Amino acid sequence: MRKSFNRVMRSITMGAIASISIALVTTGCTEDIDKSDLYTFTGQTMTDYFEDNPEEFSSFLTIIGNVHTNKSSQSTIRDLLSARGNYTCFAPTNEAIKIHLDSLYRIGEIESTDITTLSDSIAESIVFNSIIDNGMEEAYHSTRFIEGAFTKTNMKDRYISINFGNDPQGKSTIYVNNDSKVLTKDIEVTNGYIHTIDRVISPSTSTISDLVIGTDNLSIFASFLKATGWNEKLTSYRDEKYEEFDMRGEQTTVIEDAGYYPEHRYLGYTIFVEPDSIYEQHGIHDIESLKKWLQDNNLYSDCKFDDDYRNEDNAVNQFVAYHLLPQILIWNKLVMFCNEKGFNNNTPNDGSQFATNVWEYYETMGKKRRLMKITGIRNGKMINRHAKMNVNTYAESYVDIPGIEIKQTNGKYDNNALNGYYYPIMDILTWNDEVKNVVLNERMRFDICSLLPELMSNNIRQNKAHNWNFPPGYFDNVVNVSNETLFRYQPNYENLGGTWGWINYQSDEFSIRGIYDFTMKLSPVPFSGTYELRYGISANGNRGMAQIYIGTNPSNLPPQGIPLDLRIEGRSTYLNWKADKDLGSDEEIDAHDKALRNLTYMKAPKYFYPTQGVCARDCQNALRRIIYTGQFSENETYYIRFKSVLNNRMSEFFYDYLELVPKSVYSGIEAEDKW
Repeated sequence: MRKSFNRVMRSITMGAIASISIALVTTGCTEDIDKSDLYTFTGQTMTDYFEDNPEEFSSFLTIIGNVHTNKSSQSTIRDLLSARGNYTCFAPTNEAIKIHLDSLYRIGEIESTDITTLSDSIAESIVFNSIIDNGMEEAYHSTRFIEGAFTKTNMKDRYISINFGNDPQGKSTIYVNNDSKVLTKDIEVTNGYIHTIDRVISPSTSTISDLVIGTDNLSIFASFLKATGWNEKLTSYRDEKYEEFDMRGEQTTVIEDAGYYPEHRYLGYTIFVEPDSIYEQHGIHDIESLKKWLQDNNLYSDCKFDDDYRNEDNAVNQFVAYHLLPQILIWNKLVMFCNEKGFNNNTPNDGSQFATNVWEYYETMGKKRRLMKITGIRNGKMINRHAKMNVNTYAESYVDIPGIEIKQTNGKYDNNALNGYYYPIMDILTWNDEVKNVVLNERMRFDICSLLPELMSNNIRQNKAHNWNFPPGYFDNVVNVSNETLFRYQPNYENLGGTWGWINYQSDEFSIRGIYDFTMKLSPVPFSGTYELRYGISANGNRGMAQIYIGTNPSNLPPQGIPLDLRIEGRSTYLNWKADKDLGSDEEIDAHDKALRNLTYMKAPKYFYPTQGVCARDCQNALRRIIYTGQFSENETYYIRFKSVLNNRMSEFFYDYLELVPKSVYSGIEAEDKW
């Protein structure tokens, strides 16, 4: 890390310290909690409640009194929960803690069940796993519970999942992490909500590959993982070099705007796994029968069908690799339900309110760079689904390729590992001609966040706690970054209920400052051919101007056309943008679109709605610029470089989304839709 740069950038906003003092204690701050400057409550805090109910929580109260907020602080979690904040606490009862400690004692992990002599690691695990710091947002009331993981992690940086089911007596019950039963919910205190549970929350400490290998109904896929050696490659958890970065978790000023550096740089994975029952339906019981099944179905025909399964040119190896993503994806963020048509922030993020489908494209692991499309529909999430969309409503007209259903959980088995998640899938997942030439033969829209796996693995994408700054080297897919380039991610935390919003796809953006110069790896293409690469714009006078370079050698990329000027709005004399409603007929609208294309511009898509009732296409400063048209090969890796052409550190480079569009779509038999 560049220490000199770090020192220059260190600037804590003093006026904000009082409001963030509590938030900082869990993120690397070395100061103790100062209650003198905090609001004085008249009601019960969490600590008050535990003190008033010793028959149920005396053990938990003792433990939180012994656990410090961090290793450099004298303040305890008991102090923290007696102060102002918004906390969700899944509080284990005395009996729950006894059961937990007895189990550890039986397997030899602790020498005594005396809660006053617990090791720091055991005590911290009990406490930190039970508490979510909701920051500036309200704590989680049960009415906000939906199946799947909360979008905020607990104080152990692990996700907590909610499941709904029935207890042995058939009574409707809420479970936490599939194991802990909620006994009493929604105990309201002045600093959040308490939900009592009958088991200590104890997420798996296994790596994702070990968790899959140790799960009874996944034995066949587990054997493929081991034979190919992929299990050995899925062990990364945390970037220890980043742990040496002395500004982790600190609030800093980038140009004039405050934001936070991430506390950690976690690494992780998502695996889509066919249960044994799915393989058995296809006559697959071991690696030899898999190899035969692949050959019989003419899959991976350009690969080797020998027994060197660790070779990434081997068919079985590539089959396994297509099940793996290099990022941690919780269920509720497999796709981003955000500001598309019909979005309502006040409804559950479970697909039930979808007016249209929601998509995300991910690059899988392995030697061959391949894409997987995940689609969110009203009743679930599917891999590699393809449908014909109604050009008026953008709802599905008919489905020609249903795709493969993704299950949220694996029944009684845990799917939440130390470094990722696995999800059962209901058919065999392969890379095939249908996926290449049909499913992915479409306009592919990538939010920039989807090209940066670290944002998901570190719970940053759509995390509206604050703005985020990033030091050089944080993103693997961003290279050749100049010393003047300052990366900043801005979730739109002001957009509530779709009543106001930024003119952005998925309502977030990167704002890159300074005299920037950086290069980013592009998504792979599904097949070789001619593509159009488009850049999504939200133009205004504060934006910058960049020369674009595209090619295969990140250190020597050729320039592409004239610079991209993000200050040009639609109503400029150059573009003479007109709203569809002012043009009249479909013919006039199409003619106007053609005129913009001749200038290498397009209106924004109809798909997302920055403000209530107004789609991006109707916003005159929301545009798309065609930045490249040419050949892309499926066997090459392409990079894009943006270099500022303005000598102005205050001009911001807006980076929101890209579109990668095959010629069959933008110049096909049927006209490309406006969505």
